[in-house]
Amino acid sequence: MDVICIGTAVLDILASPVGDSRNWKEKQRISEIRLSQGGDACNQSIRLSDAGVPTALAACVGQDTNADALRHFLEERNVDVSHLEVTGNAATGTALILVDEEGERRTFSVKGAHSLLSREGCSWVLQENPKAISIASLFCLPELEEDGLLELLMDAKKRGILTFADLGSDKRGQGIDGIRRFLPYIDYFLPSIYDAKAMAQSRENPEDSGKTEDSRETEDAKEAARFFRGQGCAHVVIKCGKSGVYYLSGQEEGFSEALPVKPVDTTGAGDCFCALFINRILAGCTMKEACAYACRGASLSTLFPGASAVPLSGIDD
Repeated sequence: MDVICIGTAVLDILASPVGDSRNWKEKQRISEIRLSQGGDACNQSIRLSDAGVPTALAACVGQDTNADALRHFLEERNVDVSHLEVTGNAATGTALILVDEEGERRTFSVKGAHSLLSREGCSWVLQENPKAISIASLFCLPELEEDGLLELLMDAKKRGILTFADLGSDKRGQGIDGIRRFLPYIDYFLPSIYDAKAMAQSRENPEDSGKTEDSRETEDAKEAARFFRGQGCAHVVIKCGKSGVYYLSGQEEGFSEALPVKPVDTTGAGDCFCALFINRILAGCTMKEACAYACRGASLSTLFPGASAVPLSGIDD
């Protein structure tokens, strides 16, 4: 395997389009309800496999039909799921995603088996001798983060295996203390601006009052990237949604714009960006080249419903 994605895999139930909840009736007609694969690591693995990168998924699922559905979706897209950890202590994670007319979503999820991925469940990862591993979302893997993840990252560093990581929601309120020990062993850190600001503990500046929203976001991204570089990250990319991404390393700095599109569904756009960025870095591209390519792909991914239901094409056009 070239890449192993470590993290969450859940079954998504998508409903679209939904209007303002204040106007909901007891029963109403919408255009679509569908099942799809979801979860950060699952989404990344599919996008990497679609790009022709041999990819495996390290995740935990339950002993249920939802896990069977997930395996089916993943195998259809040529993702190696032979090492999925299976637990009888929780059901496979499931998320209900309501998508509005603008493509924005509201997600309702239950804590499932994906949070139980363990040291034992990842014992095979380095034996595969991958070119890269991606921790799809820190904060979402409490058992592994408490026992095993640091050693995995340290061993990967010693072996020259590239490491990538994103941030999930900090549900336990750990803040930077929850991930600080991992950061020096992560080669490319790829959080969203929302999560990055929370981790970097950004504060409102009175001098920002006259700035536009875009300029404030750019300054926030720069501040967060500098903060994470100071924590030991060699390369930092801050995902800023429809605005694009800001990237910073010891050699490169810049901003890549997203394509101006009218989104159908923004679910999984960040995961798509991470996967395509990993693909381009492994191909020998610079951060600037990788960010530009991944921004185009992530923008195109929002034109289709679901996190990774439709393979991408035309990124290079």
